[in-house]
Amino acid sequence: MELLMIILTIAVVIVVAYYILKSYNPIFVFFLSGIIVLIGVYFLMGTPIPKQNSGNIVLDAFSFITATFKQQLSGVGLIIMSVAGFAAYMKHINASAKLAFLANKPLGKIKNKYLVLSGVFVVGMALKIVISSFAGLLLLLLACIYPVLIALGIRPIIAVCTLSLIALDYGPKDGNSINMADMVGQPDNVIGLFLNYQIYTVLAYVVTIAVLIPFYFAWVDKRDRAKNLLCDKAEIPEIIDPKCPTYYILFPWMPVVFLFVAYFLSIKLDVVTANFIAITLVFIVEFIRKRDAKKLGEDMVVILRAMADIFVSVVSIIIAAGVFAEGIKALGGIGILADTVSNMGASAIVLTIATLSFIVYFATMIMGSGIAAFNAFGRLAPDIAKKLGIEPIILVLPIEIASCLGRSASPIAGGILALAGFAKIAPMEIIKRTTPLLLIGMVVNIVVAWSFTW
Repeated sequence: MELLMIILTIAVVIVVAYYILKSYNPIFVFFLSGIIVLIGVYFLMGTPIPKQNSGNIVLDAFSFITATFKQQLSGVGLIIMSVAGFAAYMKHINASAKLAFLANKPLGKIKNKYLVLSGVFVVGMALKIVISSFAGLLLLLLACIYPVLIALGIRPIIAVCTLSLIALDYGPKDGNSINMADMVGQPDNVIGLFLNYQIYTVLAYVVTIAVLIPFYFAWVDKRDRAKNLLCDKAEIPEIIDPKCPTYYILFPWMPVVFLFVAYFLSIKLDVVTANFIAITLVFIVEFIRKRDAKKLGEDMVVILRAMADIFVSVVSIIIAAGVFAEGIKALGGIGILADTVSNMGASAIVLTIATLSFIVYFATMIMGSGIAAFNAFGRLAPDIAKKLGIEPIILVLPIEIASCLGRSASPIAGGILALAGFAKIAPMEIIKRTTPLLLIGMVVNIVVAWSFTW
C-alpha cells in the first residue's frame, strides 16, 4: 500500500508538471488536480477532506476551496495585495524611480569597471527590500543604472547578466517572505523570521556573489572577446532623472521602517496597516504639494487596480497551489518518503534540504515563475520538517530562496525577458553566463540552511 501511495504521488506531480509545461493555466491545473486528488483519495483510502464534514464528498471538496479562499484573502492574500498597491503608488509618483536613480550616484566613483558591477549588484540587492518586485526593480535599474554601466564601457550582455543576479526576494514587505511566514505558522512574525533566519542567507549570497562577480565576468569578457561573441559597440541610452522631489526617495522605505520600529518597541503592527499608514501620509504630502484632491482619487484607483492585478497573478496561484498541496499530502507519498529519510540520521536533513531546493529550482526554471513551485512544495515542507525534528523555517526558507534563483535561471521569466529585450539579445545568452553563479548561490543557500541545525 505504501508503494502505491508513493507511485500515485509521483504520478500526480508529473501529470501536473506536464500540463503546466504545456502552457495550461497553472491556477486551473492546481485547482482541478487538487479537487480530483482529494475526492479520489477519499474513495481510495477513506481519507476525509480537512476540516469538512458535510457528509457529501463533492460538497466537502468545494467547501474546502471556499475555506481556502477565505483564509488566504483575509491573511496572506490581503497582505500581498496591500504591498502591491503601495508599490504601484510609489511607481506612479516616481518615488521608486527616483530612489533607483540616486542609488547609482556612488557607483561613478569606482574606477574598476568590474568592481562597479559588484557595486551595482549590492545596491540592487539593498533596494530589493523596498522594491519587492523582481521585474519591477529590474526595469527601474535598466532605466537608471544600465546607461551608466554602458557609458563605463561594460558590454550590454555583462550589464544585464549582473542585474539578473539581483534575484532574492526578502524582507517584511516581500510577498514570498509573507507567504513563507504563513507556511511556517508565524504569519505575524515576518520581521522576526527575517532577522533570525532570512537575513543570514541573503547576506551570505550577497557577499559570495559580490566577491565572485569581478573575477567571473572578467573571465567571461575575455572568453567572449576571444570568440567574438556579442562584442558590438553599444549605443549609450539616455539617463533620465524622474520628475519628483528628492525627498520622495524616503517614501518607499516608510512601511519597512514602521515595521522594524514596531518590532523593536514591541508594538503590534501588521504589514497591511503599515502600508495603509504610509499611503495616507504620502497622500497628505501629495495634496499639500499639488492642492488637487481629485488627483488623490485617481491615485487610489492606481492602488486598487494593482491590488486586483496581484490577486490574479499571485494570490490566486497561492490559493490554488494550497489546494493542490493538500491533495498531495492526502495521498501520503510525501509523508512516507519523509519518514524513510528521517531514519537516515544527521545526513537526512541536508539531503532533504538539497533535494527539495533543487526540485523547486528546476521547476521554477521551467515554469518561469517561482510562485507556483514554492507554494506547491513549500506547503508540504512543514510536515516533513516535523518528521525530521527541525523547525519548519529551516526547510521552507531554502525552498523560497531556490524559487528566486530558479526564476533568474529561467529564459521565460518576465524579468529575464525584459533584460534580454533591453539589451537586444536572446534570453538564453543571459542564462548561459549566469548559471554557474546561480548554482553557487544554491550551494550557499543549502549550507546556510543546514547551519541552522548545528
